[in-house]
Amino acid sequence: MTGENFSNFQVFLELQRRNDEGIGIQTGNVNRIPLMADSITINTSKTVMNMGVPFSGAVTGESLNLAFDTGMASKTVNLSGTLLGQTITKKRDGEDAKSRKLTAFELAQLIHTYVDSSTFQDDQSLNKLIILIPSRVNQAFEYRDAADEDKDLLQLPKIPFTFKNRGYDNVFTSQGSNEEFYAAYTGSEADSIGLMGFIRSFNTTMTGMDFPAVQFTLDFEEAFVLAENFLDG
Repeated sequence: MTGENFSNFQVFLELQRRNDEGIGIQTGNVNRIPLMADSITINTSKTVMNMGVPFSGAVTGESLNLAFDTGMASKTVNLSGTLLGQTITKKRDGEDAKSRKLTAFELAQLIHTYVDSSTFQDDQSLNKLIILIPSRVNQAFEYRDAADEDKDLLQLPKIPFTFKNRGYDNVFTSQGSNEEFYAAYTGSEADSIGLMGFIRSFNTTMTGMDFPAVQFTLDFEEAFVLAENFLDG
């Protein structure tokens, strides 16, 4: 399986260059790398300070802990899957888009070089992960359509996975409706929604059994990454 004719990708890595101001509106898979993911593991680890109350057990016969929820959590995504030979489209500032077919081995090498770079390199920094999931319920906690309650998953619209709460649950926060995060994905969005952060690790395995495909695992961490290049005068 080479993948050149496969188009139903649900997971994408996005280059920092795609969202640059001044480069023009980019849609489709320009400055993106589609991934064939077989497994996705999402972990949210809450940071809560939990401490014991001195002498509480001596007074009541039962020890007591106090927890301080300071609103912090680490969020990670682990992907495993298969790299396929496919067409990659790149566009740099002031230039026309360029599309080239890469083998799975070239694609593996390309992603390794990007992970090895820094956030200062707009054409190399993969700072967004897009995972499309089927969705029945909109930001107002209502069915998108009356028929969505019983629709097959494959018939439902897709939205990018994020950690944004629905507007229905945001009564006591300043986040508003978050409507854009629950809008159905079309693929033509100029400013795509996804998880912002960085790739912690990327591993590939090349075997004769999988030829011409390449197996991969990828660890992504959600974060606001400082990307101002002070070296670019």
